[in-house]
Amino acid sequence: MKKTNPFKLKHVNGYASLITLIIFIVFVIFVLPNESQKSEVLGLISGPDTSFFYSADELYRIVDAYGIIGRQFYIRQRFTFDIIWPIVYGSFLYINSIYFYKKNNINKHTYLLYLPIVAVVFDYFENIMTSIVMYRYPNQTIIIDHMAGFMTSLKWITLSASFVILVYFIFIYGMNKLKKMAL
Repeated sequence: MKKTNPFKLKHVNGYASLITLIIFIVFVIFVLPNESQKSEVLGLISGPDTSFFYSADELYRIVDAYGIIGRQFYIRQRFTFDIIWPIVYGSFLYINSIYFYKKNNINKHTYLLYLPIVAVVFDYFENIMTSIVMYRYPNQTIIIDHMAGFMTSLKWITLSASFVILVYFIFIYGMNKLKKMAL
């Protein structure tokens, strides 16, 4: 019996690719700047999730600098906006990577297509851990406070790799199109 390849599903087509691209662009142009502005109004310029890595001590310095209102805002953002945003970028990367993977007729390294999902999982772990630290402050949250920085680094590594893979697939697709036009 032939095993079904999950990347050959009909839902991953040009329309799905285009829809996720449009949603991603709308978020980048309109939603992200709006969310950033809300943080700036409260004076929350630098957050843990925008760093590549931070220690537990650095996290507590950020948490302390946020103050009560800033911490409440941060937690609320993690469980509203930051639930939706990873789904948006994860869907964009996952669906478009599959789309161009299929267009290029690549039949190996399918595990790389899961990287956007892994990035989303690390993002959620980061959000949960930093929110717990924010909520419990001034009490320390041992282990979670140390793990949060690692989750952030793993998020950025897998997210960056996901973008590189998508750009690579698009590049290969473009090169193949140029070769066909030259013939």
